[in-house]
Formats: sequence, C-alpha cells, structure tokens
Amino acid sequence: MDDENDIQTLEQVNIAEMTASTNADIPEQSQGRRAMLMAATRMRAYNADLTKAHVALMEREVLLPHRQLELFRLVNRHYRTLQSWHDQYTGWRISRSPTVIRLVRNLSATNPGYLYDRLKEPKDFACLTWILWFAENRQITGRGNEQQFLLSQLAEQIQEQSSHGIESEKQFDFRKPNDRYNIQRALQYLEDVGGIQLVDGQTREWVEQTPDADVLYEFTDVIRSLVTALNPETLTTVSMQINDRSTRLQSTLLPEARNAIPPLMRAWRTLLLGPALFRFDDPPAFRALQDHREEIAHELLETFGWLLDTHRDYACIVRGSGTATGPVTSLNMLGASDQIAMLLCGVIRNKVETGTWLAPDDYGCLRVTTGDIEEVFYTVRERYGEYWGTEARNKNARSLLNDVYKKMRQAGLMRGPDEDGNILILPTAARYAVSYDDTSEETKTAGRRKTKRTAKSTANTIAMDWSE
Repeated sequence: MDDENDIQTLEQVNIAEMTASTNADIPEQSQGRRAMLMAATRMRAYNADLTKAHVALMEREVLLPHRQLELFRLVNRHYRTLQSWHDQYTGWRISRSPTVIRLVRNLSATNPGYLYDRLKEPKDFACLTWILWFAENRQITGRGNEQQFLLSQLAEQIQEQSSHGIESEKQFDFRKPNDRYNIQRALQYLEDVGGIQLVDGQTREWVEQTPDADVLYEFTDVIRSLVTALNPETLTTVSMQINDRSTRLQSTLLPEARNAIPPLMRAWRTLLLGPALFRFDDPPAFRALQDHREEIAHELLETFGWLLDTHRDYACIVRGSGTATGPVTSLNMLGASDQIAMLLCGVIRNKVETGTWLAPDDYGCLRVTTGDIEEVFYTVRERYGEYWGTEARNKNARSLLNDVYKKMRQAGLMRGPDEDGNILILPTAARYAVSYDDTSEETKTAGRRKTKRTAKSTANTIAMDWSE
C-alpha cells in the first residue's frame, strides 16, 4: 500500500509539474505566434509598398516631392531594391535627386507603347525636342533668371533652327495657328511633368495672337533630368527609322540593341513599354521569353501585380481593370476611333477565317493594302455608323480612317501604310471583337422611344490567335 501511495503521489507530482510546465509554455507559444503574425503582416505591408513603388516608377514619367510626396518617399525608401531589380531585368537606371525621381527607360525597339494625350502630332514631339535643346543651350545648371525665358524667344529660336532642315514642310512658322498649337501642347506636357512652370502671362493669348501677348516660363530641375537622358545617337537612329516610309513594315528592333542588349533583357524592356513583344520584331528575344516564361510570369505578378499573356507570335502584359494609373496605350469602349478599330479587327478576323484574305505569314502578320482596309472600313461604317457619336458620323471618311489608323498603330494592331500603300496587320488584332447592345427605354420627351446604344466587348470570349 505504501508503495502504491508513493507511486500515486509521484504521478500526481509529475502531473502537476507537467501542468505547470504547460501553463508556463502557453504565454511563450502565444508570444511566438503573435511575433510570427506580426512579421507576416510587416512582410505583406513591405511587399505591397514595394509593388506600389515599382508601379509608380513604371507608370509615371517623373515623381516630384511637392506633387507626389507619398510616392516620392516610398520610391526613395526602396531605391536600392528597385535599382537592383532593374539592374537584373531591364538595365534601366533610376535617376534620383532631392527634387526629382524618374526611371530612365532606354529603348530596344521603336514600338509605340506609352502615350501622353497632350502630345498628339509629330510636330508636338518635334517642339518638345527643340525645347529640350533650348534648355540645354541656356546652361540649365544655372539659377534664377538664367532659367527663365519668354515664349516669343523660344519660338524664334525653334523657327530659326528648324529652317536649317532640307524638308521645308517640317519647318516651323509660328505665325501659323497649327504650329502655335504644336508648341502649346509641348509646353503643356512639360508643365504637367514639372519641367517648366508658368511665371507670368497666359499661353492661350499668345496662341491666339493677342497683340503684345507674351509668356514668361522658368525651367525646373526636372528639365535637367530629361535633357541628360537624351542620347543624341539613339535619337538620330530612332528618327531615321521612324521617318523612313520604305521600312515602316519591317522589324522595329534598334540596330545597336541587337548586339548590345541581351535577348532576355530586350524582352523585358519591350514587354514593360508595350504594347506587345512580337516574334516578328525580335525572334531571339521572343525565344528567350518562351524559355523563361514561368519565371517572367512570376516576376511580373510578384513585382507589379500584372499578368503575362503569351501566344505563338506575341506576348503582352495584362493589367487588372482599374489598376493601370499611367499613360498606357489601350483601346476602350468610349472613343469612336477605338470602337471602329475593334470593329475592323472583327471583320479582318472573319476574312481570315473564311479564306477571303490570304492566311497570315509565319509570324502571324497579315500583309494588306490601304484599298483592302478602306473596303472594310466603308463596310463597317455603313453597318455601324449610326452607333457612333455625332463628331465621328459627320467627319470626312478619309480623316476618320486616318484617326483609326493612328489609334491602331498606338495600340500595336497595325503598322503603315508605307510609301507603296501597304499595311501590316499584327497578330494582336485577333484579340478584339465588339458588338453593340441596343437598350430601349421610354422617354417622356416628345413621347418617343429612345434607344441607348453601347459598345460591348467580346474580346475575352474569342480565340487570341488567327489560327485558334
């Protein structure tokens, strides 16, 4: 009995000790769990901030502390991580100073991608380049009055310099209203990105040629960043390439990038700048993307929250609805030119499927003529013209078609026409088709029925390649 009592007593002591030990461990385990949860929360917040910084750098031309203080501080805080990422994947440099941060995006190809609504015409871009030249000549490292200039002085300098060219149609004459609108849009763009600031006067009065009207501007530190990022050799090469009408349907890959930039890095650059990476333009880069498709898709999702969409002849980035804050070129359901472009794509696709047009080439591209597209356009206009806005309905057919050409080039759906009137339809045109919804609703006005017509995209319900 004594032995049994001793055993029971010992078991009770052991149980008590174990219970005490367990109770003592509970706070430590709880603290450990809380620490892990806090660490996980901090990591999620860190990753979210880093993604926000990556997207801000990519989708904004510049970041200024007095305009985007939160983003400016965020990018500044993650600068080393951001630069390390670009060192590995794009080779781009982050230009950083106390007053401006910007991602200097060097091109590997001349594909249109990012678009600024302020710049609409070729002469707008020409004016922008001349303004940067003017800024550099005024010793932009100076301060105070050395940074200020009169619009009349700028216009005089641009007009004089442009007259040195051989092609007279490219010269500026700021007595002409159109040329004045060109320089106004270029100045407005620079003002929007913080490159200049208005000191005195009204640009509108100068544009409208109000007597004695003039405007005083001042360059800021942003202009220095824009000027230093310009590579004269690259600018000359790009200018020659895009102005040569005989090569408009050829590869957009820049000659110097072919050997100087690794294929995978070229793939990253073209994908990020958009609108798409085409196998036609750069087969080695496209092959590198296919070889590293899973890695690239993972990096895109983790870094920007974007998806990679790959097909036989092209690849592009898909941004979630409402997540793109920057000037990314894309089609939408609102503009008449956008709707017409997608309607044309649908008819073109039908012609390919029925064999009315020749099949796409080995790169998924269609080679057609302006006459082919005009025939499609007139068919579309006759069938759907009543659905378009008043401006589009009343517009001259040639002018409206030129607007559609411009929209399709910007969205990466076509190239050309070249000097012989040939057009290259790119494989991305197979992505789009639209239909119109007619929603009838009774209106009290005049007691008549009013029909509301809206464009409805069915792009996600069709195959994404001509062959599918």
